[in-house]
Amino acid sequence: MGQGEFWDLLDPCRRKLYNFIAKSLAFSPEADDVYQETVLRAFQYLASYRREDDFAAWIFAIAHNEIRRYRKSAHRFVSGIDLEKVEAAPPSPDRERGREVFRFAEGLKPRHKEVFFLFYDGGFKISEIARVTGLREGNVKFILNRARTALKSILGESHE
Repeated sequence: MGQGEFWDLLDPCRRKLYNFIAKSLAFSPEADDVYQETVLRAFQYLASYRREDDFAAWIFAIAHNEIRRYRKSAHRFVSGIDLEKVEAAPPSPDRERGREVFRFAEGLKPRHKEVFFLFYDGGFKISEIARVTGLREGNVKFILNRARTALKSILGESHE
């Protein structure tokens, strides 16, 4: 597979990939570096990509590993969200509710947050999240359920 073909495969998922990394790292400035490292590593290991596999799931798995590598090397996790960096859209009650949910999701444990964003923001299926994260499907479902429960609790408390 050539360089041009790589960029053609990356193009449809580039924005979701960047958003996933940025949200996983709470929109920290290091998200740009982790994104670049993910793309470089994917290009470096392109020979390991099998055409019958889903390219997005393959590169998101690389991003997952790069996020973990960053967290280990940083010895810290940056929390908080800069809503100014989230894409602007026309205001609506649903949009505001969605922003609120994602804002509260930033407070989830790192693994819960990652699974939550892969499922709801990335649109990945449980089986794909399992491949990306290296978890079993049952564990992904459990983590997703725990994240939903935590968010429901937080959102319920914030609207009383």
